[in-house]
Amino acid sequence: MLIRIHNTMINLFSTQSRITLVALSIVTLFCLGYLDYVTGDYSLIVFYLFPVSLVAWFVSRSYGLLFCFLTLITRVTADGASGLLSDKIARLHYWNITVEFLFLLVMSLLFSALRSNLDKEKALASTDPLTGALNRRSFFDLAEYEINRSRRYKQPFTIAYIDLDNFKGINDHLGHSTGDRLLTTVVTTIMSQIRSTDILSRLGGDEFVLLLPETYTDAARTFLEKLHASMQKAMDDNRWPVSFSIGAISYQNAPVTIDEVIQQADALMYVAKHSSKDRLVFKNADEVENGF
Repeated sequence: MLIRIHNTMINLFSTQSRITLVALSIVTLFCLGYLDYVTGDYSLIVFYLFPVSLVAWFVSRSYGLLFCFLTLITRVTADGASGLLSDKIARLHYWNITVEFLFLLVMSLLFSALRSNLDKEKALASTDPLTGALNRRSFFDLAEYEINRSRRYKQPFTIAYIDLDNFKGINDHLGHSTGDRLLTTVVTTIMSQIRSTDILSRLGGDEFVLLLPETYTDAARTFLEKLHASMQKAMDDNRWPVSFSIGAISYQNAPVTIDEVIQQADALMYVAKHSSKDRLVFKNADEVENGF
């Protein structure tokens, strides 16, 4: 039950903008301050933890710290308005407020650190550790979602399978460190060219796959030709004797599974590789189905 509530809250707040979350936290803080004033000598520190932890987790560490100070101001103002700071035990109230402030400060830092560590773990679990591109598992998850979305809204997409020609020779003659630097350069070059909505993955070794949502034949071909030239220039600038065989296919109507998409793009890549290498073989799905 508690886990279900926790997951529901995480999903709810994760979809909200930062402005919405900050506004919600300010309203909550104001309400708690008023409740603090009305109730008098009752500690509401557990409830103050809600707005502080909300911004610390979902917005940023700095906002978490800011709300700790806003909570301190709210507590002092509420206690002062209710007369608690002017009686003979005012020192005790100041001490309690100080302790509560330090508690919120520590909790805010803990929430921020935990969120940061979780984000790092999530990134490590979903990306290739060498290049920073998505790993195979993450790509298939995202691509499956994108294909379903394309099918639902009848939007086209293009997928490209990229294989490095003569890459084994780099590792054999120049060393694996050079090979690693080459792969990183390839990913950096591709990432500098694609949109934030495009999906790049390293499937393994020297093979990459690129999914271009809402991109069809002419636009896809033009972009991939430009990308091919950019990658080749990066290789030439470093004097690496590597070229690229690319198989790409555009879909107006999405197929049933991502496996089918990958297989067709892979087959076109092998056509490029077994002909003259260093080329782009581009088809649309209708051509492939009709044997053109």
